Amino acid sequence: METTNQDESVNQTLQFAIERMQDAGYSIDAIINIEIDPDLQFMGYAKIDSHSSTIVIADWALDSQMLGGLILHELAHIYFTENQSPSHQQELIQEIIHSIIHSEGLNNAEGSFLTESFTHLQNILVDDLVFELLNSEKETKLVQEFFLTWMSDLPTGNHIVDASLLTRNAFAIASLKRRNIFFNVDKEMERRNEKFLSFYKIDDTDTNNSEKFIKLETFLITINLKNDSNFRNILLQYFELLLNLLQPKDIFLDKLK
Repeated sequence: METTNQDESVNQTLQFAIERMQDAGYSIDAIINIEIDPDLQFMGYAKIDSHSSTIVIADWALDSQMLGGLILHELAHIYFTENQSPSHQQELIQEIIHSIIHSEGLNNAEGSFLTESFTHLQNILVDDLVFELLNSEKETKLVQEFFLTWMSDLPTGNHIVDASLLTRNAFAIASLKRRNIFFNVDKEMERRNEKFLSFYKIDDTDTNNSEKFIKLETFLITINLKNDSNFRNILLQYFELLLNLLQPKDIFLDKLK
């Protein structure tokens, strides 16, 4: 099969990212392949195996200035998996999620909310490695603008979707604050989040809409995985904060105004 210039460019970006990680002491044992998915709606993800892993990239993301950052991010996931970080041990994670679903009596949608929101915690930890390698003003600005696009400013009225959006807001803000780069886009990110919170209520008696959000944001900023043994407690704390964000039921938007 003939190699296109685009293929060569992506492979060069991959090789550069691998070398950056190796130079920083983060070597990966697996063979890394690139796969382009024309139907993928988000930028990309990693399919991880013990001997050969694949980074799947949306075709529209090939022209993104964040392509290098995406590849670094997915390589970091592969590195964490190879080194058996508890944040990437699926059996442990699923065991804890299932125990919470059972003990709290959560329905399928609420259980899916916990599972999907776990990726934010996982990404906070993974990105500690990534941000260690991002050392240019251009890369910092790209990351700031990227997380700005994650911010939502209006709830939908669906209590599951709204808790997910608020969790994503917390992750985006915490990602920048955790690395001391919450500037340039800080005012706009805060404006969008404050507008969201002005509509959003956890329950009918909630007089301080931002308190539960701030607790989650602070948790993501300060989380420190000191050793493998404390990961279970960290995960339980995180899920408790997520459950606190859930409204008891859907709310019509006209009642939020």
